[in-house]
Amino acid sequence: MKYTILLLASLAFFTVEASSQCRAFTKRNCVPVLEDYAQNNNYNAAVLIPGDEAELNMAFYGDVSYRVVVCSHSILGDVEFSLHDQAGNDLWTNANGENHLDLKVATTQQLVVKIKVPLNESLLTHEGCVSIMLGSKD
Repeated sequence: MKYTILLLASLAFFTVEASSQCRAFTKRNCVPVLEDYAQNNNYNAAVLIPGDEAELNMAFYGDVSYRVVVCSHSILGDVEFSLHDQAGNDLWTNANGENHLDLKVATTQQLVVKIKVPLNESLLTHEGCVSIMLGSKD
Protein backbone atom coordinates (compact mmCIF):
# COMPACT_ATOMS: atom_id res chain seq x y z
CA MET A 1 0.00 0.00 0.00
CA LYS A 2 2.83 2.36 0.91
CA TYR A 3 4.50 1.71 -2.46
CA THR A 4 1.25 2.25 -4.35
CA ILE A 5 0.79 5.68 -2.79
CA LEU A 6 4.43 6.53 -3.51
CA LEU A 7 4.03 5.40 -7.12
CA LEU A 8 0.86 7.48 -7.60
CA ALA A 9 2.49 10.54 -6.03
CA SER A 10 5.53 10.14 -8.32
CA LEU A 11 3.30 9.81 -11.39
CA ALA A 12 1.37 12.95 -10.46
CA PHE A 13 4.62 14.87 -9.94
CA PHE A 14 6.04 13.86 -13.33
CA THR A 15 2.76 14.73 -15.09
CA VAL A 16 2.78 18.21 -13.57
CA GLU A 17 6.47 18.60 -14.40
CA ALA A 18 5.90 17.64 -18.07
CA SER A 19 3.00 20.09 -18.33
CA SER A 20 5.11 22.84 -16.78
CA GLN A 21 7.98 22.21 -19.21
CA CYS A 22 5.55 22.24 -22.13
CA ARG A 23 4.15 25.61 -21.01
CA ALA A 24 7.64 27.07 -20.79
CA PHE A 25 8.49 25.67 -24.23
CA THR A 26 5.33 27.20 -25.70
CA LYS A 27 6.01 30.61 -24.17
CA ARG A 28 9.62 30.63 -25.33
CA ASN A 29 9.25 29.13 -28.83
CA CYS A 30 5.67 29.50 -30.05
CA VAL A 31 4.40 32.86 -28.84
CA PRO A 32 7.05 34.84 -30.80
CA VAL A 33 5.82 33.24 -34.07
CA LEU A 34 2.45 34.97 -33.56
CA GLU A 35 4.22 38.31 -34.14
CA ASP A 36 1.53 41.03 -34.36
CA TYR A 37 -1.42 38.63 -33.99
CA ALA A 38 -3.18 38.74 -30.61
CA GLN A 39 -3.04 35.40 -28.81
CA ASN A 40 -6.47 33.95 -27.97
CA ASN A 41 -5.24 32.92 -24.48
CA ASN A 42 -6.12 29.25 -24.96
CA TYR A 43 -3.28 26.88 -24.12
CA ASN A 44 -3.37 23.88 -26.46
CA ALA A 45 -0.36 21.62 -26.00
CA ALA A 46 0.40 17.97 -25.43
CA VAL A 47 3.38 15.75 -24.87
CA LEU A 48 3.51 13.37 -27.84
CA ILE A 49 5.73 10.53 -29.05
CA PRO A 50 6.66 9.38 -32.58
CA GLY A 51 3.63 8.01 -34.40
CA ASP A 52 1.10 9.97 -32.33
CA GLU A 53 -1.71 11.89 -34.00
CA ALA A 54 -3.93 14.56 -32.48
CA GLU A 55 -6.85 16.76 -33.57
CA LEU A 56 -8.14 20.06 -32.26
CA ASN A 57 -11.43 21.71 -33.26
CA MET A 58 -11.17 25.48 -33.45
CA ALA A 59 -13.73 28.21 -34.16
CA PHE A 60 -12.85 30.76 -36.82
CA TYR A 61 -15.04 33.86 -37.15
CA GLY A 62 -15.80 35.44 -40.51
CA ASP A 63 -13.77 38.44 -41.72
CA VAL A 64 -11.07 38.03 -39.03
CA SER A 65 -7.42 37.40 -39.94
CA TYR A 66 -5.87 34.44 -38.14
CA ARG A 67 -2.48 32.87 -37.66
CA VAL A 68 -2.38 29.20 -36.66
CA VAL A 69 0.99 28.23 -35.18
CA VAL A 70 2.15 24.68 -34.56
CA CYS A 71 5.51 24.24 -32.94
CA SER A 72 7.20 21.19 -31.51
CA HIS A 73 10.37 20.02 -29.83
CA SER A 74 13.01 19.29 -32.46
CA ILE A 75 13.49 15.78 -31.06
CA LEU A 76 10.15 14.81 -32.64
CA GLY A 77 11.33 15.57 -36.18
CA ASP A 78 9.25 17.34 -38.81
CA VAL A 79 5.77 17.37 -37.29
CA GLU A 80 3.06 17.57 -39.93
CA PHE A 81 -0.06 19.67 -39.47
CA SER A 82 -3.04 20.28 -41.65
CA LEU A 83 -6.33 22.15 -41.63
CA HIS A 84 -9.64 20.47 -42.49
CA ASP A 85 -13.29 21.44 -42.62
CA GLN A 86 -15.92 19.55 -40.61
CA ALA A 87 -16.55 17.20 -43.56
CA GLY A 88 -12.89 16.13 -43.43
CA ASN A 89 -11.83 17.90 -46.62
CA ASP A 90 -8.18 18.99 -46.71
CA LEU A 91 -7.89 22.78 -46.81
CA TRP A 92 -4.14 23.16 -46.20
CA THR A 93 -1.08 21.19 -45.14
CA ASN A 94 2.44 22.19 -44.16
CA ALA A 95 4.02 20.05 -46.88
CA ASN A 96 6.83 22.60 -47.23
CA GLY A 97 7.68 22.54 -43.52
CA GLU A 98 5.95 25.76 -42.48
CA ASN A 99 5.25 26.25 -38.77
CA HIS A 100 2.30 28.60 -39.25
CA LEU A 101 -0.61 29.42 -41.52
CA ASP A 102 -2.20 32.83 -42.08
CA LEU A 103 -5.85 32.73 -43.15
CA LYS A 104 -9.12 34.61 -43.23
CA VAL A 105 -12.47 32.84 -43.58
CA ALA A 106 -15.52 34.41 -45.19
CA THR A 107 -18.02 32.95 -42.73
CA THR A 108 -17.82 31.69 -39.16
CA GLN A 109 -16.99 27.99 -39.04
CA GLN A 110 -15.39 25.18 -37.07
CA LEU A 111 -12.17 23.86 -38.57
CA VAL A 112 -9.99 20.97 -37.46
CA VAL A 113 -6.22 21.16 -36.98
CA LYS A 114 -4.63 17.72 -37.30
CA ILE A 115 -1.15 16.95 -35.99
CA LYS A 116 0.97 13.94 -36.95
CA VAL A 117 4.32 13.14 -35.34
CA PRO A 118 6.48 11.10 -37.72
CA LEU A 119 7.77 7.67 -36.75
CA ASN A 120 11.50 7.30 -36.32
CA GLU A 121 13.95 4.41 -36.41
CA SER A 122 15.39 5.11 -32.96
CA LEU A 123 15.45 2.33 -30.39
CA LEU A 124 14.57 4.93 -27.77
CA THR A 125 11.13 6.53 -27.66
CA HIS A 126 11.47 10.27 -27.25
CA GLU A 127 8.61 12.47 -26.17
CA GLY A 128 8.24 16.15 -26.83
CA CYS A 129 5.86 19.03 -26.57
CA VAL A 130 3.62 20.00 -29.49
CA SER A 131 1.72 23.30 -29.16
CA ILE A 132 -1.07 24.79 -31.25
CA MET A 133 -1.64 28.51 -30.91
CA LEU A 134 -4.23 30.77 -32.52
CA GLY A 135 -3.75 34.48 -32.98
CA SER A 136 -6.07 37.00 -34.58
CA LYS A 137 -6.24 40.59 -35.74
CA ASP A 138 -9.06 42.68 -37.19
